[in-house]
Amino acid sequence: MALLGNFQRTQKPLRLERLPSGCFSLHRGGELVASTLPSSFPKATLLEIGRVVLKIFEEASLAQLPLDDLHIHYSGLTILARELRGGALVFLKPATLNLSRTLALPPMHYKTLEEFILHLENYVECWKQFNGYIQLARDKKFTRDDENQFLEVKSIIAQGLEAILDGADKQAPRREEITALFGSAPSLRFLCDMPDALQGVEAQWHKIYLSLQMLLGQLKVQESKQDKGAGWNLFGKK
Repeated sequence: MALLGNFQRTQKPLRLERLPSGCFSLHRGGELVASTLPSSFPKATLLEIGRVVLKIFEEASLAQLPLDDLHIHYSGLTILARELRGGALVFLKPATLNLSRTLALPPMHYKTLEEFILHLENYVECWKQFNGYIQLARDKKFTRDDENQFLEVKSIIAQGLEAILDGADKQAPRREEITALFGSAPSLRFLCDMPDALQGVEAQWHKIYLSLQMLLGQLKVQESKQDKGAGWNLFGKK
């Protein structure tokens, strides 16, 4: 009996580990654009998830298979990814109860014009996703998950705007415009119950979307004139 006692397992208290909840955006170069995940979540793990997602979308494209959304279900975590013209918007949804979190802002200082363009292209695609959720509200076809994702997309857009304002200065959409737009669209349920507000939200979205496209066009013209390897100066801002 003493021998058996030596092999008895000690009962350790269970430690509740909570998986991350939030979303992050990657441009087609594979770098992080913005994230709403907790700051404690390892960036290396986040980038590895993104690398696998981008590879799946790339292989689907090479095989000429239409793949816009990717759903991966684990026992404790669901990963939803949306293709953004070479980049991706990735949602992480744990099965456990969510805890409050601190937004993790990635570095937003771009050394080259090419990096800034990659960021802006990804940002424009996120704006398209925003409009897609607005259409769900118009059609009254949205779920609780869609509602949560809509909130995450707005967080990503708000974060991404700061990098654009820092780089493009007066050429970028004004912070007040986006704040007003988000104030007019606090949730999909609100827009569904207030159909008269939809027209104004869509009109404001379209205005900002066009200004982003104009900014992107100006950047690409500047890039075409810029010598390779030279430093860049965006609209006179150093």
